[in-house]
Amino acid sequence: MAESKVEAILALRRGGRSVVGHDRIALLEAVAENGSITKAAQAVGLSYKAAWDALNAVNNLLPRPAVTAQTGGRRGGGATVTEDGRALIAAFHLLEDKLALAAAVVAGAADGVPFDPLALLWSLGMKTTARNALRCTVIEVRRGAVNSEVILRLTDSVTLDAVVTEESVRDLDIRPGREVTALIKAPFVMLGTGETAPAVSARNRIPGTVAHREDGPVSCELTLDIGGGKTITAVVTRDGADDLGLAVGARAWALFKASHVILAVG
Repeated sequence: MAESKVEAILALRRGGRSVVGHDRIALLEAVAENGSITKAAQAVGLSYKAAWDALNAVNNLLPRPAVTAQTGGRRGGGATVTEDGRALIAAFHLLEDKLALAAAVVAGAADGVPFDPLALLWSLGMKTTARNALRCTVIEVRRGAVNSEVILRLTDSVTLDAVVTEESVRDLDIRPGREVTALIKAPFVMLGTGETAPAVSARNRIPGTVAHREDGPVSCELTLDIGGGKTITAVVTRDGADDLGLAVGARAWALFKASHVILAVG
């Protein structure tokens, strides 16, 4: 019986969410080579939507975008891997090489010992069901007896409000200047239209442009480009999206309650 090979699996993450693994690095490399998300998706065997989602997740969790995309024009759109994206690719491969050496040492040291090193590596792949995972910096914490309001900077022009328990603020050591990940489930994001922010009780009202729309029989998923290389995804009824005229390129507002923002720290 042939021995099973011990392999090192690398995943970079923040706040318990998988950020970059080998598959996403391969996708970034394919974008760099082809200059197109569509062609890159074909090259690595993904659907366009799966590739779009993967690249959005990377952009949302890095300080600056790893990939910038451009739509329209007579020859269609294109995509470019930024300097940050190329640096990420190089750093990932360097870490992968070092980890492979460590795996070889573990395999040699485990002779006769019932030890599974992959169990530890699999823990790096933890994920969250929240569709939106946004890296932010805490600006201000307004303390309360039970709940506290946390003001977050998402981009130079966009801030988020989160309401969490005072106990969580203490346990997670949430303070001004600290980096956190804001998690918002897509069904919690409402959409509105108009030149000014809709008059609703939701504390978070963020303007953007519809960059992608995926229709299902009843619901549809819409991704808003909110600037600074960041996006927010919402899931709404198809009839509601049609009534608001939410086609690609349309201006819209992402609306969600501060209590629907979950904070995670790494």
